[in-house]
Amino acid sequence: MAQKAAIKSRIKSINATKKITGAMELIATVKLQKERNHMLKNKEYVSVLKDTISKILSGEIDADSKYLKIRGNSHKVAIVFCSDLGLCGGYNINLTKLFEKTISKDDEVIVIGTSQYNWFKNNYNVINDSIASDDITYAEIKKLSDQAINKYANNEIGSIQLIYTKFINNVSFEPTVETVLPCKFDDIEVKNNSAEVLLEPDANAILNHLIPMYVENSVYSRWLESKTSEQGSRRFAMENATDNANELTDELLLAYNQARQAAITQEITEIIGGADAL
Repeated sequence: MAQKAAIKSRIKSINATKKITGAMELIATVKLQKERNHMLKNKEYVSVLKDTISKILSGEIDADSKYLKIRGNSHKVAIVFCSDLGLCGGYNINLTKLFEKTISKDDEVIVIGTSQYNWFKNNYNVINDSIASDDITYAEIKKLSDQAINKYANNEIGSIQLIYTKFINNVSFEPTVETVLPCKFDDIEVKNNSAEVLLEPDANAILNHLIPMYVENSVYSRWLESKTSEQGSRRFAMENATDNANELTDELLLAYNQARQAAITQEITEIIGGADAL
């Protein structure tokens, strides 16, 4: 009797948990679609910025922008994107593993997201206060980006790196490192255009304005991609948790029915035994 009561109580507890994981899966699915739409729209804008800069560099100009120079300084600023909440599978763990392989203790770190902030703060040179990734605005991302860009312009650092989770599809996400400064545009294919392009005041002045804008929007784009990956990872984790709860419930129901059948059989045996004794 005690065994049946324990199994029944456990089934009730698992069903309650299953309702929570199921609801979280639905919420993550809705957020995933929303974040994915924002991510795709912003990628188009960043692509246009990069293509514009590449077209300028493809012309016969003497580009001498400070953002194109390769510096000998090995010191860098890393901007890392983590989540505010847990229950998102290996999203944060995989990111921190890549971070440890890439960033040294001497590098400066900007952390966007609260779930791993204390760990980064205790182990690395974090230069910003805790900021929630769910509530951050473009203006706040721009401010943090400009802080790193100014350090690069003043030759305090040699590069700016973004450590984020690349969105591949709804069930596949890859921790990635991307260097946004110094800028490299050699991989961009520029279409031939016979039209003459006049640059005013001059190419370098335009590049010195466009490149920081490109870096700021790249950081914002990678934040959107990380948030999309986070929701995808959470949806996948909650789906697996719900499936596991269903399997466990089925196993417990089988055990409960077996225990009930054993109890009934025992009662029948006792009744028959008592009748024989009479």
